[in-house]
Amino acid sequence: MEEWRQRVLNMFDGHLRDITRVAGVLVKLSENKALAFAMYKVAGEEGYENALHYYAMMLGTQSASQKNGRIQSHGIIRRLAEAGHGPSQMVLADVLLAKNDAGLAQKAIGLLEKAAAAGLPAAVYRLGDVYRKGQGALASNPERALYWYAKAADMGVGQAHFAIGNMYSQGQGTLDGQPDFTLALRCFEKAALLDIKEAQYNVGLYYLEGRGVQKNANLAVEYWLMAAANRFPVAALNLGKLFAEGKEVDKNYRRARDMLAIAIECSDPQKIIERSARDVLQKMEMEQEAKKGWCTIM
Repeated sequence: MEEWRQRVLNMFDGHLRDITRVAGVLVKLSENKALAFAMYKVAGEEGYENALHYYAMMLGTQSASQKNGRIQSHGIIRRLAEAGHGPSQMVLADVLLAKNDAGLAQKAIGLLEKAAAAGLPAAVYRLGDVYRKGQGALASNPERALYWYAKAADMGVGQAHFAIGNMYSQGQGTLDGQPDFTLALRCFEKAALLDIKEAQYNVGLYYLEGRGVQKNANLAVEYWLMAAANRFPVAALNLGKLFAEGKEVDKNYRRARDMLAIAIECSDPQKIIERSARDVLQKMEMEQEAKKGWCTIM
């Protein structure tokens, strides 16, 4: 093992970050995670905290045959969190929140705030989530949620813009406690520009229905095309329906089929969207067959 360890270090000229990056690629691309696991361990034991964090996360998900894996993993994560490692502070915070204990929840908030103060956008966004949903024995606090979501949005977190839009659309954080679709739309548009597919879908829906904005079916199509390109099945299904029906936009069976094919390919596990898409396809085929069946008497 020591010989292999030295070989890895030599191969990367001792650059621990590079070892960690390659291990990350292997995790994503290879079914055999053993090599990535070993590389994380090498870089982690050499003192690179991010590698040690990833090693601990993999260790905690090992099979039951890996004795004390979860205990070892928790110990490593705790030590890293105490040393100020942001991602480990987030993991430990989630563990504490899951205990559903008020005292532990406050400790979790403290860990997340430390990670946020260190400039970790994910921790800032996570604080917004915790306060909005009221996790870990904490009561929901929309005002605090908006505060942290806004900070995350300022840091370029697209999901934060989306979350704020959702809150405004439900009357959370608005002056009168009523839904403000205009404000929600602005937030969804910002998130859509940051490639958040759910936001792209919502913007399309708002334009199609004229919710908080003047109705514009063409703009709705543009945003739904963005969402469909991001493999969002509901957007593809709705586009298929629009092009097949020809009510809001010009009828176009070719584009309808293209969109419905995406909807089928990306359908939910329950196949609800796929069944809906196939129903639309069947209706299109029946309409086309009916047109073929009629002839004109001259």
